[in-house]
Amino acid sequence: MSYLTYPRLHFSGGFLADPSTVNNTPDNYTDANNEITKLQLYWNPNGTGIFDFQSCLVTKVVYGPGDETTDPAVDPVIGQPVIAAYAMAAPKLVDLDPDQQNTSEIWGLSLQVAGVSANPASISDFVRGDYVAGSYNAVWAQAINGPRSSGSGCGVYQSSLTNLSWTTAAKPQSKFLSLLQQQSPKQLSVNFVVNAHNNAPVIYLFNAATLLALVKNDVPVNIAAKLLPMTKYYMNLDSKGVPANLGQVPTESYVNNRLTILLGQADADTYRATILKITLAPPPSPVPPPNINTLFPTGLLTGTIGPLATATPVFYTPSRMMAPLTVPNSNVQCNFAPFCTQEVNKSDGSKEVLITVNLGNSLVTDKPGYNDPAQGFGVALYALGELFLVYFDQHQGTGISLSNAVPIAALPNDPAQMAELMTVSGGILTVNVDPALLPPGLTVQQAEQKVLTMPLGLIGKKSLGPSIWLAENINGYNLRADQFVFRMNPGTTSGPNSATALVRLYATKFGQPAANIGLQATLMSPEDSVAYTSNTMGTGGTSGLKNIAVPQNALSFNTAPLMTNAQGMAELKIVGTDPGFPRASQNVDGQIYFVRYNFADQAIAKNYTQHLDDLISILLFSQQTFPENPTWDNCIQFILPQYAKLYPIMGRFKLDDYATVVQYAEPIRTVLAKPMDDALHMPVIRDLSIQRTQIILDWFANHTPK
Repeated sequence: MSYLTYPRLHFSGGFLADPSTVNNTPDNYTDANNEITKLQLYWNPNGTGIFDFQSCLVTKVVYGPGDETTDPAVDPVIGQPVIAAYAMAAPKLVDLDPDQQNTSEIWGLSLQVAGVSANPASISDFVRGDYVAGSYNAVWAQAINGPRSSGSGCGVYQSSLTNLSWTTAAKPQSKFLSLLQQQSPKQLSVNFVVNAHNNAPVIYLFNAATLLALVKNDVPVNIAAKLLPMTKYYMNLDSKGVPANLGQVPTESYVNNRLTILLGQADADTYRATILKITLAPPPSPVPPPNINTLFPTGLLTGTIGPLATATPVFYTPSRMMAPLTVPNSNVQCNFAPFCTQEVNKSDGSKEVLITVNLGNSLVTDKPGYNDPAQGFGVALYALGELFLVYFDQHQGTGISLSNAVPIAALPNDPAQMAELMTVSGGILTVNVDPALLPPGLTVQQAEQKVLTMPLGLIGKKSLGPSIWLAENINGYNLRADQFVFRMNPGTTSGPNSATALVRLYATKFGQPAANIGLQATLMSPEDSVAYTSNTMGTGGTSGLKNIAVPQNALSFNTAPLMTNAQGMAELKIVGTDPGFPRASQNVDGQIYFVRYNFADQAIAKNYTQHLDDLISILLFSQQTFPENPTWDNCIQFILPQYAKLYPIMGRFKLDDYATVVQYAEPIRTVLAKPMDDALHMPVIRDLSIQRTQIILDWFANHTPK
């Protein structure tokens, strides 16, 4: 059971992703860059760290094969909200480390479907569950003509919803919610795609001309003079490593933050409106670029919720997978598409093979998103051609080629229909074998058996000829780690984030567990680690990437082949020891490591296409020796003040000032002591080791000695 099976619910809407970006480069961590004028601000320096669902609604429910509805008159859960439910603090978006920003996790999210609200059409039936914190994966540049930024990117979150709360009356209003509760009362599978995130901020210009204009608009000279430091602020370095575009300051939120600090609250309130008006950069700064239609800092989201069996992976559905192929003379490429095949009973007693494929994160778009195909914000069918699912008949020649591709089902090839698939159906398409597409002499039953035992693919037929966009491994293999992001604390022997990480690897063959198959893990070298992370969509373009994955002997694990069990699972135990302070020159705690995994049999591995991000990312914290009786002067001042610099949104706590920290001792202590999966946990990025956290808590418990 999973989101790919039955019953399942689809939803669509938007999301808010508001991370702080001052911590986006290790260069900003160093004590040598404690002045704002030496920091790279990037695009959202005053970000709150919040991740939230926006205007997400249930669009369709599928009870079983061929039994579905989009009509609220049939099932009133249609049109009901899908929300992040919280009272105290919104969920948080968290990167693992400035050297690995391609594993953005969501922490502190409780997801709720339906329930009583101010909407008169709301229903009392609902389900709410806690999202097990995890990262997106399969990230790629989806939009052909999108912004030259992560705004063109797309990725998928998959996790489990646990600690479920159900409210379904004796006579349930929603047939779907009642059925889902019967089949999966304790946990659910959730999968959602995020794209079209607008990270193009409004820019404010602080230079000699704008400061003079302020004076001409009745801002006193002494007030304008206090803004001189902002003429030296910058967002990032140019290709030569020199600060680019001095005086360009992103977001109204950050400008307001600096006005309060530089002018004081009273003068900031008096002159704020004039300063914002005069320094606002000319268009297109205040409006979205023409190649993205979401507002800063939001994006689009479409997803699916379904049942989840016990003792199954948390972040991954063992399934079949179609991988991208490079098409000659084309700059277009699709992305990985998971799918499953299953035999179901028909009403007449016969059996039928259904193919359910998740295309939500797989097909290229013209501009980012699926919400306005008429204006180019949809799947780029002009580039892909008329799309068909095929199987590659290994009886007609082994391998993957157009010569042995047998069409079995057509995809929607109208832009509006494709947009409906991506939004209303969460990108998930269920089809059966279409007899009209089969070659003469081939029966549906024969084709179905080949679908179950031969590689599937996606082809596009264009005027210049057909192309193979996606294809399954010829042996039907698929391999994925379940949890693939870890924080490890040497010296901590038990509990989450201890010195040991247990990685579960799952292998399938044509969707079935691949038992007794050898899998092998390797530690990525320092050189390969820098090259890898520098070329990811999340971390690419970050300055200061160096000294990664050293020392190599701080991590240990079995490098010999691991054999999968009857469930196709093998466990890799990784043990971490103190890495020292390899990034001490940048004042970044701990070390980042990457572990690759693949099939041990080189014949299998050679024919297996793996997403470059299918690896294990580890933040291994350093062990330290702290004073027996920690004080602000001998210990705490070397830990907390960094967060004052890297998280401007926390400015009211003034973590670099002893007196203010003492003043706010109780709220600071409270959020530090919160569990990591609590949305209130501090620091937001969860990069404070267990050891460092405890020494700060001990200091608070000892009444904050100076």
